Amino acid sequence: MKSIHNTEYYDGGAWMFEWINNIWVAIIMIIVMSGVVSKASDKLGDVLHVLGIKLEIPTSVRGATFDAVSSSFPEFATAMIAVLFYHRFEDVGVPTIAGSGVFNILLIPMLSIIAFKGKELVVRVEKKVVLRDMFFYLISVITLILFTYLGQFTAFTGLLLILIYVGYVVVLYRETIAYRKNITDLELAVEYNELKDVLDEEEEENVNINMGYGAIILWIAITIGFVWISIDAIIQSAIVVSDTYNIPQYIVSVIIIAAATSIPDTLLSVKSSRMGDVEGAVSNAVGSNIFDICVCLGLPMIIAGRTIPVSFNENVGTLIFLVLSMLTTAFLLLKKNGVSKKDSLAMGFVYLVFLGFIISTAFNIVI
Repeated sequence: MKSIHNTEYYDGGAWMFEWINNIWVAIIMIIVMSGVVSKASDKLGDVLHVLGIKLEIPTSVRGATFDAVSSSFPEFATAMIAVLFYHRFEDVGVPTIAGSGVFNILLIPMLSIIAFKGKELVVRVEKKVVLRDMFFYLISVITLILFTYLGQFTAFTGLLLILIYVGYVVVLYRETIAYRKNITDLELAVEYNELKDVLDEEEEENVNINMGYGAIILWIAITIGFVWISIDAIIQSAIVVSDTYNIPQYIVSVIIIAAATSIPDTLLSVKSSRMGDVEGAVSNAVGSNIFDICVCLGLPMIIAGRTIPVSFNENVGTLIFLVLSMLTTAFLLLKKNGVSKKDSLAMGFVYLVFLGFIISTAFNIVI
């Protein structure tokens, strides 16, 4: 297997981490930088949560947009760095997004439901929200499958994916307008107080409900910078692990990098669920997947400025699991009597099957 440090694949963009060439340093960096990504994304999520309340955006819409964007920025950074610096979009960017997608749609809702502290023993999510998000997610996955089957990604593919996300945002915008017309001052005050209590509980000294727009923009820029640098280090370190133990790079991207970049999604959704906003938590999980496929893959495809070859045979298994994971989660969330914590374990089982499939396929156990 060729090393990522080979100049054929490495463009010097990540020069600050060229020194990561030892397995133990790489493992430590993956752990440390995953923590940095988690902390920075958590801070970004808090800031955007404040912004969402200031703009009077409903919880399900906020979960599907602001929360999804903040928690999905690691995936976006991964895809962009893979294109701009490593020129390994098809080996690093796409598998990471796909692996993260399966992780997000299965494990995050499962953990959010388990973390829910509501009075009821079952979790009920508004069907309208589930159907809305699943509809756009299905369209984005079908588009990805179609162009994978054709054997190449182009700028047109990226533009089409971006347009799907624009359509999603338009629908959310209309819901926001309707929400603003119906929300009362009392309901808005309750949201302010709930977020203030959470920020006080977490001892967020630099993020408060009354912070100005200038401070919000500054914190957004700072946290994005930390996430970008940390993801660069994670990619470099993961490739060192791959080369050292001769682990197929596909596994590194689909499992290791995907899991590392999904940590913010998980923590943000679990936090929302503990606050009682399980609907926002699930919307974040599905909304972040729509963002991942449409924007995190679409924009790099446009920026790449070239036709990116892709093998349908190599990716068909992962694509099938993207659809299967969506159907599993949608079926459970649409249950008439709601989803119990025991029911949610089915999502975890499907994810374990996915891991088994990826590992066995990579080592030619399954042909």
